Amino acid sequence: MNDFVQDMENLINAYDDGWDDYLALCKQLIEKYKLSAEKLQEQLNTAKKALTEISSPNVIGAARIPLYRKIASEALAAIGGDDDENRL
Repeated sequence: MNDFVQDMENLINAYDDGWDDYLALCKQLIEKYKLSAEKLQEQLNTAKKALTEISSPNVIGAARIPLYRKIASEALAAIGGDDDENRL
C-alpha cells in the first residue's frame, strides 16, 4: 500500500476517533504534502536549469560531451539521482 492510501486510511480512522485527532492529522498531512510539492518543484527547477545549460550554443562540437556529462551528473546529484545506477 502506498503512503497516500495509508495516510487517507489514517485520516478516516482519526475522524472516527474524534474531531481533535482528525484536525491534528489533517494539519500534519497538509504539511507533509506541502513539503513534498516544494521538493518536487525544487527538483523540476534543477532539471530545467541543467537542460537550459545543455541546450546553450556557447560550446561547440565534441567539447560539449564532457560538459553535458558534468551538467547532467550535477543535476542528478542535486535532485537525488546520484546513486551508481544513475551515474553517467
